[in-house]
Amino acid sequence: MTVLVGVLTFVVVAGLLLVVFQPVFTQYVDSYAVRVRARKGRSETAAEVPKESVLLTTCKTVGQSLLGVLPMLADKRTSTLLLQANYRTPDHLAIFIGIKAVVVFTCVFFALLMTAGNPASVLLAVPIAVCGWLIPNFFLAGRVKARQAQVLKELPTIIDLLIVCAQAGLGLLMCVDKVSKEVAETCPVLSSELKQLINDVKIFAKSVPHALAEMGERCGVEELINMASALIAAETKGSDISYPLRQQSEALRDRLKRRKEEQAAKVPVKMVPVIMLFIMPLIMCPMLGPAVITIMQALGPVFGGSK
Repeated sequence: MTVLVGVLTFVVVAGLLLVVFQPVFTQYVDSYAVRVRARKGRSETAAEVPKESVLLTTCKTVGQSLLGVLPMLADKRTSTLLLQANYRTPDHLAIFIGIKAVVVFTCVFFALLMTAGNPASVLLAVPIAVCGWLIPNFFLAGRVKARQAQVLKELPTIIDLLIVCAQAGLGLLMCVDKVSKEVAETCPVLSSELKQLINDVKIFAKSVPHALAEMGERCGVEELINMASALIAAETKGSDISYPLRQQSEALRDRLKRRKEEQAAKVPVKMVPVIMLFIMPLIMCPMLGPAVITIMQALGPVFGGSK
């Protein structure tokens, strides 16, 4: 029983550490990873289709059952995060609620198993259930941040191409259509969003300003919302869209430059714990090791004789 409790405790602690440091690991892996084999081709769509698997089907069934009984589980924040993470179908919402329910059941089951025969285990299961319900939110928020970072990375290229098309005499909708086709490989996320904008205008008969505003809300990136607002203002006044786009491009690059400078300024502070934990012991042990041994040998007879 002691071994089982130790193993489960180690698993829980390791899982919590992975949850806490997952954004840091993801950032460094995405920035410095060297790929041995090519990335598999995966088309970024405006709304990803859920994969077909037994686990996801089970989570979907559980989620649909819970939403049928408690529709308030689909709160506004969860719906917004799923929308910004590119999980935009009702099946995605049901799967997410089902995953949270499965995590809660698993955490409570192991908590009751580790404290079997203890009446206080029922009280302990309540905070564990709350933590299990909140854990999937961290992974969803990480997915949202990763996608927003990708949108922010692709946005300067999109703006430059829109400026070129606008200066060539194309209208706003034709500029968006042309750019979305040209950047399908280099900027897959924004290309899918621009294609969704074209579909909203042509198929669902939405106005261009309304479709632009919806695109900004779908991504949740402030810079993209500002660009959409500038294009809406230019389209409403009937003026040239190249001038506001040029202003947005300059402001965006200046903002990204300041952000990179802030990140570079934080690097020395972040390196202090690493140096203290991993570098300083390697330096101090060879330097102080012989001196400590010599002092112990010199003081050994003194302390030994006093006994």
